[in-house]
Amino acid sequence: MFKSLGETGEEKMVAMLGVEDLKKYLDSIGIRYMIVEVPEAATSGQASRSLGIGLERIAKTVVFKSDSGETLLVVVRADKKVDQGRLAKMLGYKKLRLATFEEVVEDTGYPPGGVPPVGHKKKLTVYVDSKLLGGDFYFVGGGDDKHLLEVSLREIAERGFALPLDVPVKSETMPDVRLAENTSQKGKRISG
Repeated sequence: MFKSLGETGEEKMVAMLGVEDLKKYLDSIGIRYMIVEVPEAATSGQASRSLGIGLERIAKTVVFKSDSGETLLVVVRADKKVDQGRLAKMLGYKKLRLATFEEVVEDTGYPPGGVPPVGHKKKLTVYVDSKLLGGDFYFVGGGDDKHLLEVSLREIAERGFALPLDVPVKSETMPDVRLAENTSQKGKRISG
């Protein structure tokens, strides 16, 4: 639970979903997955360091708000930055902006950094970058800042839980925080 201001300025308590909610949802739809507990995973860099893998194995779920107030999620490789202007035009919006912390929680049920590509509080449109649909499993938000979900984004798209899209990205990429000494996975597997 966290406090949020309502549209009229009054304080309201908003319930957050968690790892157990995500596991129940994934079990109910029959998606193959694994939840991994790590020291920290609120950012892609933290997830990369916690697992001892490069950013190319991690995908992030970016939550946007459109100029018309719609919430949409875009799943891209963690070392890429979405070109919001080009994406907005591509999807028929004038403008897209990043959702605020409160908007992310209210719409998805999860905190920023822990948003998975499926299992949200509200029915939301989710786009997965076509480059992530090759069949590999990726680590994505696992419901909070200490868990990651390892899942096939291809399976999620094939089952109709997300729409494939050639997501426009900016030419520069995020720096790779790969760990040279240790490339083995360091997280504790807790389900799957």
